[in-house]
Amino acid sequence: MAMTKRIDAIDFWRGLVLLIIFVNHIPGNVLEFVTPRNFGFSDSAEAFVFLSGLSVVLAYGNRFLSQSADKASVPVLKRALRLYVTHLVLTFLGLALVGAAFLVTHADDLIHDYGRAALIYDPYRALPAIFALSHQIGYFNILPLYVVLMLAAPLYLMVGMRNRWVMLGGAATLYLVARVFDINLPTWPADSGWYFDPLCWQFIFAIGMFIGFTIRAEPIPYNRVLFWMAAVYAVVVAFVVSNVFGTMPGLVDHVGTYLDWSKTDLGTIRIIDFLAHAYLLAHLSLTAKLKRTPIYAPVTLLGRNSLFAFCSVSLLSALGQILKQTWQDSVLFDIVFVGAGIYALCWMVNRLEWQRLSPASR
Repeated sequence: MAMTKRIDAIDFWRGLVLLIIFVNHIPGNVLEFVTPRNFGFSDSAEAFVFLSGLSVVLAYGNRFLSQSADKASVPVLKRALRLYVTHLVLTFLGLALVGAAFLVTHADDLIHDYGRAALIYDPYRALPAIFALSHQIGYFNILPLYVVLMLAAPLYLMVGMRNRWVMLGGAATLYLVARVFDINLPTWPADSGWYFDPLCWQFIFAIGMFIGFTIRAEPIPYNRVLFWMAAVYAVVVAFVVSNVFGTMPGLVDHVGTYLDWSKTDLGTIRIIDFLAHAYLLAHLSLTAKLKRTPIYAPVTLLGRNSLFAFCSVSLLSALGQILKQTWQDSVLFDIVFVGAGIYALCWMVNRLEWQRLSPASR
């Protein structure tokens, strides 16, 4: 399989992940309770980072075969720079949206939640900290992780193109060291650590890259025992995480005390959970089945324009948070806003794709 060939299935799943992020980033909306994180120990973040790693191999891997390492690294590092600039623009647009809402509603929670207050009360330290990625606003904190991963990607590609197992082993070692010694990048001015610890989350990125290297030669092999183990696991976990679909409140909290489930440092159960579900989905031929439905094309288009879609998702979800908090908090609002948001996202990326492909833009 050519490593530069775009795979629609990857774009589809990335687009679907973006839609799930949109729903989950409006806390308390009724549709949030039917997203996958309510039926497993992992969520859309693992899928987002995994697919990013897989896509990096497909997009840039061949360069490390045909070009020198320094020359091949240039487009990857340019991508990291673009992500950094995008993160800054997105953060300030999000803060401007919240600031405008505060001026209208005077709702104090708007500026005190999710780390927003630092820019209001301590701007001389908070502003440079935002530029240094050491202060991150809640729900706008996954792109900094992606920036760090893209900066590391050339090294992973150089090693992985020679031996994907060595690359994965190195990433696993770094993950274990970070977990054992509790290492995280620091935040400032707040004395804490990154919400997504890059030293831990690079492992799921590396797993995605490993799969990307693997599928160059052959599909992921089917193993009957492994498949049924994943299926049984998925069913059991769905019952546990959903508290037996609401009939046994507190079950997941009790079980969770015995599991390594932390999100910041990527608890091991999150990795196991994601891989089990990913393996199951891959061998259920679900993508082929969904390809025959009306949702496949628009969702694939979202994934194909993932950075634009992610930025739009972030701002729309911030708007949804504001409206739920200050104006309307009802089931009807949730359904209407999320439905309208999804329609707007699909319309925007369709328009973007049309402009890109129109003769006038060539």
